[in-house]
Amino acid sequence: MAATEIRDPRTPGTRTLARPPEPPARGAGLLRKKIAFAIAVAASLVALGIRLTEVQLLDGGAYAARARANQIRQIPVAAPRGRIYDRHGIVLVRSKPSYVCAIIPSEVRDAEAMLARLAQTLALPEAKLRQRWLHHLGFNYTSFDQVAVFEPYDPVVLASDLTDAQMARLAEAQSEGSLPGVDLEAQPVRDYPNHKLASHLFGYVGQITETEYASLRHKGYSPNDVIGKEGLEEHYDAWLRGKAGGQQIAVNAQGSLKHRLGYVEPTPGNGLVLTLDWRLQRLAEDALRTQLLATGKLRGHRVAGAVVAIDPSDGGILAMASYPNFDPNDFTGGISSAKFSRYLRDPLHPLYNRAIGAATPTGSTFKMVTGSGALTAGVVKRDELVYDSGAWNCHGHTFYDIASGGLGETAFVRALAASSDGYFYRLGDLLGHARLRKYALAFGLGSPLGIDIAGEYGGNWPTNAWSMKTFGLPLEPSDVCQLAIGQGAMQATPLQIASAAAVVVNGGTLYRPHLLYAIRSSSGKTIERYGREVIRHVPVTQAALAAVRAGMAKVTDPGGTAYGLAVPGLPFGGKTGTAETDGGNGPNTTWFVAYAPTDHPKFALAVYMERTGGYGAGVAAPVARAVIAGYFHKKIAP
Repeated sequence: MAATEIRDPRTPGTRTLARPPEPPARGAGLLRKKIAFAIAVAASLVALGIRLTEVQLLDGGAYAARARANQIRQIPVAAPRGRIYDRHGIVLVRSKPSYVCAIIPSEVRDAEAMLARLAQTLALPEAKLRQRWLHHLGFNYTSFDQVAVFEPYDPVVLASDLTDAQMARLAEAQSEGSLPGVDLEAQPVRDYPNHKLASHLFGYVGQITETEYASLRHKGYSPNDVIGKEGLEEHYDAWLRGKAGGQQIAVNAQGSLKHRLGYVEPTPGNGLVLTLDWRLQRLAEDALRTQLLATGKLRGHRVAGAVVAIDPSDGGILAMASYPNFDPNDFTGGISSAKFSRYLRDPLHPLYNRAIGAATPTGSTFKMVTGSGALTAGVVKRDELVYDSGAWNCHGHTFYDIASGGLGETAFVRALAASSDGYFYRLGDLLGHARLRKYALAFGLGSPLGIDIAGEYGGNWPTNAWSMKTFGLPLEPSDVCQLAIGQGAMQATPLQIASAAAVVVNGGTLYRPHLLYAIRSSSGKTIERYGREVIRHVPVTQAALAAVRAGMAKVTDPGGTAYGLAVPGLPFGGKTGTAETDGGNGPNTTWFVAYAPTDHPKFALAVYMERTGGYGAGVAAPVARAVIAGYFHKKIAP
């Protein structure tokens, strides 16, 4: 507040008094408020004008396109899934056209009348058509109107795999105009021309479930999609599925059909080129099935098994068979509850891929690992003579060889060919738990190898922590002798043992096993190519691996455990294995690993025969022999 100077005429000098200024004129404050309001209104109008100009002149085209899109719907037509080929280009899985009768719910005017007419035309029970109309895709509707609200333009398939006669009658009825909203469509249906062969590799397809749709919706999947459920079909579904096309239609604001627009062609899915050699696959399937049926006949009950063949140069799977198997065609178009129940009730579990999921002690096949580790660690030398009495006292526990008396004075190569337990008990004892475990894990046991299909089990290599958790007791020092010959609490899958054999063959490299070689577009162009992936270089010497190969090469020689199973004109290496079950009270599980030919092997393979009884040489080895002889076109005596 400013001070005003006042002069008193009666008194000389001046004094200053504080006095407030004059108040403003009445109404001035109201005027300022009106001016501010007017400015704000003007600014808002200017901003609105600018935005309207942007919408009309700059964004008008985009908004118009969105408005038109809101009036356009597409009646989807599924895309054919991509083909699956073997490494030589043989088609293993394909899609074929199947004619179906489908209804477009929004175009049906009198559902009850149409249903009765359609049942008569197709010669199918009306109740069956009604069931499919109201119950599909995992949804259960209570009325036809409800379907029309939630799926107005999605085709609902009421009958599939129509016969020529059914198609002719349906086409005639459509030409008469008596079935509005009914379409005769050719839909791609997955086809597995080899039926059960390699079924665990391919997997199967089926209608997407509500749960699957919820998790895949953000990736562009729709409630009507058919997706891969197991195996390669599931793992590479995003590449195989393609992009749906269909009939575009224009609708009004109420969603009613105004007129039909153009047709958008579906985009076929991409193809998979596999590492699989189909000729080798068929040989493996046939040899495995033949031997299991013969063994089951002798035992009085069915038995199961698996075969894995792997390319030692890159880890590519050349063959993989699991028996019993299943027919993926059973799942195409929806499997019946009765058939699915039969699969589930089968005590041998045909849907289970034993090649990657069955893990048991591997018997003497594991001596490949023990031997290479012991030679590398220097606890024994290749030509060192060791007395094999047929038994070994391991930390107070005496373990006996299955062949009484042992080999006497023997060196490594002979001991491996003859599969001397006494010799390898000693090597396990000298290595000890820590070193034996180190080599077992380095060869790929104890954890999944990462093959490109689901269901792989990593097996087990026991530790103190595992033993305490499982049995409440630590590992015993003597356990190492049992583990050294592939008995005890160790477990490995056929895939892991085949991979271990490949490590021995290729000089010490553990590759990631894989089935996919390349992805190819529907026009035949290679989109991606997949090379070999090294998991690790196993820390064993070349000399140790050479000694192991030398022992395996003598497996069919006199004194070898597979003597009498040689293939004339084709030397091969192998190792038998026999694993006890139920603490020695159950039927043995038998194994055989092999590679062929001995020089420059084309593949390494593992044969697994589950609870078949007998021994590796008599049950598992004949399967490998048949595969090797057949692949290299050699004749063998039956």
